Amino acid sequence: MAEKLKVGLLGYGTIGSGVIRLLTQSGLAISERVELVKVADIDLERPRPVKVDPALLTMDAEAVIREPDIDVIIELIGGIGAAKKYVEMALDLGKDVITANKYLMSLYGDELFERAKKSGSRLLFEASVAGGVPIIKILREELASDQVLSINAILNGTCNYILTRMEQSPGLSCEEAVAEAQAQGLAEADPTLDVSGMDTAQKLSILIRKAFRTRVLPENVDLQGITEIKNVDVQTAHEMGYRIKLLARASKEGKSLAVWVAPALIPADSIMAQVKNEFNAIMVNCMAHHEHTYIGKGAGMMPTAGAVVGDLYTLVSGRNVLTSFAEKRINFPVLRRSEVKGRFYLRLTVKDQPGVLAKVSSALAARNISIASVVQKENSEDPRRGVPLVIITHETTVGQVDDAVEVINPEPIILEPTHIIRIMDVL
Repeated sequence: MAEKLKVGLLGYGTIGSGVIRLLTQSGLAISERVELVKVADIDLERPRPVKVDPALLTMDAEAVIREPDIDVIIELIGGIGAAKKYVEMALDLGKDVITANKYLMSLYGDELFERAKKSGSRLLFEASVAGGVPIIKILREELASDQVLSINAILNGTCNYILTRMEQSPGLSCEEAVAEAQAQGLAEADPTLDVSGMDTAQKLSILIRKAFRTRVLPENVDLQGITEIKNVDVQTAHEMGYRIKLLARASKEGKSLAVWVAPALIPADSIMAQVKNEFNAIMVNCMAHHEHTYIGKGAGMMPTAGAVVGDLYTLVSGRNVLTSFAEKRINFPVLRRSEVKGRFYLRLTVKDQPGVLAKVSSALAARNISIASVVQKENSEDPRRGVPLVIITHETTVGQVDDAVEVINPEPIILEPTHIIRIMDVL
């Protein structure tokens, strides 16, 4: 029998506990081919859902990395500081590394793979995007010979849960839905990274690097979170045959790449619209394979741990994955935000008086924005607080809409800033 691959685990949190469960569970093929040698964490006292032999535990992560008998380091610390230092150290020592760190890979993936290339190490990162959905492997292997034309994805289970609950419960605010998500263990105590869209932008950055061989840092993604979404938006979208999802999109537009993360109205009968609660979905459109969608839980102990252990099995099987992030860049220029085309949903809170629609229509027409439809509802609670006016545009550009809204918002008839949501009739 071949000698077992020796593994050192950095991070004994939720995902680390799941990895330990899989590696120590009898009957699984992977447990017969690898041996967990050490587990490092800065806090060894707090209770964990999965127990481990105390002899394996240590607070010295560097000692784990330097241990000569350890072949593979699994990094589940998260963040940039210590995690980056430990991954670099492991790669420089010629050890293979598996990470679930989306922040690290989105910012430093290229640099880390250069280190891996120099030392002959392998670096895998399936768990950094969409948890249990094996999208990195699909892009690396099944679609390697194809040309990706676009990616549309729901990459944050917390936001998807929040928007699902707002649709299911008329009147439920975004803040109330966030509190529900926290109570269910689906949102952090500070949910900013999720609801701002930055978590999604980090994951999209990784997918873009693999699918389009282009580096787009998360901070360069045109980004809009879900915090300004109101229940009236969700319910109005539903009445018009749409659902609102926090969508990550990267698409070839001529010789450029359009990249954004934002709430979007998508047709209610589409596959993506059926993805609810904490599930993720990634729709890839390719030249040869055409359109196909992958759906699964995007987070949680076992889905993410399964992705980590899947990478470990790839190493055990001896497959060459060195080029999975480090292939030569194409460097598509990213289309400026103002040039991205689409249809838009505009929700204005206006005074309930004659002439409002005429004034708004005039501002839109001055910027060549054509109106497709208008929906106005009465505010039965207190008309003095204003009424929601929803305008659906024909195709225009983000820049034209931004310019129009900049003129409309200061008008005395406008009681709240105009809220803009993209419409994706075709994904």
